[in-house]
Amino acid sequence: MTSSGAPPPDTPREKLRDWKRSLSGLPNHIHWLITKGFCFLLGFAVLYVAGGAVLGWSAAYELLVAIKSPADTSCRPLAWLLSVAGWLLMPAFVGGVTGYLVSRQVENRRKQSAEDLLRAMEGESGPNRSGGGPA
Repeated sequence: MTSSGAPPPDTPREKLRDWKRSLSGLPNHIHWLITKGFCFLLGFAVLYVAGGAVLGWSAAYELLVAIKSPADTSCRPLAWLLSVAGWLLMPAFVGGVTGYLVSRQVENRRKQSAEDLLRAMEGESGPNRSGGGPA
């Protein structure tokens, strides 16, 4: 406590800890995008910037979209990393996030199971199952 009786202000570390704890109240997909997805994208950006600085920006882009072969560059290990990131890691990341979000939307809109829907449809059709039209 300070001399005025108020507690000392939070340190930056305590503020960061509190912020991370507050994220747990978010929906799972948003929590994952902020915590893990951000780290993945930051790593990808660092790799791209390193490739742009070492190989040139146009070469880094051409490696990401497989216009240029990694074997035709001056720094082959970095070129192979960029090539693999552009053609394997980013599509997997985007596809995974998209698939998860689409499946959540489908689950949210699907209130009844398929079996419940079939039972309801059979109940509405009534006892006449001969296939004839309305009487």
